Amino acid sequence: LIPAVITLTVFLLFRIGFMFTPWGNVHDFIYEIVQAPLVSLGKGLGATLCAILAIQFLWFFGLHGQIIVNSVLDPIWNTLTLENLTAFQAGQPIPNIVTKQFIEIFTVGIGGSGMTLGAVILMIFFCKSKQLKQIGRLAAPAGIFNVNEPVIFGMPIVLNPTIFIPWVLAPVINVIIVYFAMSAGLVPLTTGITVPWTTPIVISGMLATNSWQGGVIQIIELLVVMVCWFPFIKSLDRTNVKMESEEE
Repeated sequence: LIPAVITLTVFLLFRIGFMFTPWGNVHDFIYEIVQAPLVSLGKGLGATLCAILAIQFLWFFGLHGQIIVNSVLDPIWNTLTLENLTAFQAGQPIPNIVTKQFIEIFTVGIGGSGMTLGAVILMIFFCKSKQLKQIGRLAAPAGIFNVNEPVIFGMPIVLNPTIFIPWVLAPVINVIIVYFAMSAGLVPLTTGITVPWTTPIVISGMLATNSWQGGVIQIIELLVVMVCWFPFIKSLDRTNVKMESEEE
């Protein structure tokens, strides 16, 4: 009883004290002093690129970058998403480019973290190595639904210096492309409608933006990934082919 009384008394005094401030309550105080500045910072391109880089670096070392970064930034991205949804439902201009759907549909939605669907396609159709072809075929069904652990741990991507550059570079380039495409009005902003991150490419982009342009920009992203990955995949392929021929 004593801890309960002390706890209730302390927080009651806080509540009474905030009634005499310009905010009126602690919730509005936290929103104005803490949440609003963080939301303003989090919706910028710079902060978004930092988040993408953190995700890629963490995954490279075997840590689930998406979960780790999302646990910090989801409150900001979800707030921006809600603002877009409210504006969309009211028929008003949608305010935010960066939202939870922007991060999921136009990054994770291209084959999972790191946008590896392009790498899977390259392994299936452009590699001669039996190992890489097999990994591509096994990873393709899951990759279509943006589950890419078979690639991350099967290629592997984790601690593999050969493919570190495209692993980090491709998502960064694509985020910049989509951001400026939306900023220029070429692609509508995300409406705030929740689209499951496992929704396949093109469909997810169209649903998230309520437009065909959302699907087209995802195809462009896929092609960018393939261009970024191609020389590095071929280098890895040559190494694997040599090893396989020596084993025979």
